[in-house]
Amino acid sequence: MIDRALARLMVTLHVAYVAFVVFGSLLVLRWPGLMWVHLAAVVWAFGTLVFDLGCPLTPWEKTFWRRGGVEPYPEGFLQHHVLRTRFAAEHSRRNHILIGLVVTGFNLAVYSMILLRS
Repeated sequence: MIDRALARLMVTLHVAYVAFVVFGSLLVLRWPGLMWVHLAAVVWAFGTLVFDLGCPLTPWEKTFWRRGGVEPYPEGFLQHHVLRTRFAAEHSRRNHILIGLVVTGFNLAVYSMILLRS
């Protein structure tokens, strides 16, 4: 019971992290002090997507699911929760690179606006 709750907590943390990476630059517009935390999150996300470094949250989540008696999904977090219904699994590497580039481009555009404003 506790392990399944911990697995769900890992999923929640993962979703929050992904949302922060994608939209965190918009928060920086309001709270500039978040900039370095957000940039570190973007760099890590870019590395995990483009260079296939892996995210520590996924193995932790899968461990908790197993300990809770649930067989976890075989693929990675994004492939399972985001890309699965939209793209074929054999293109996951390409899709991860594209997502990494698009998210980084979006954040660069917002940071350009921030820098031009100041």
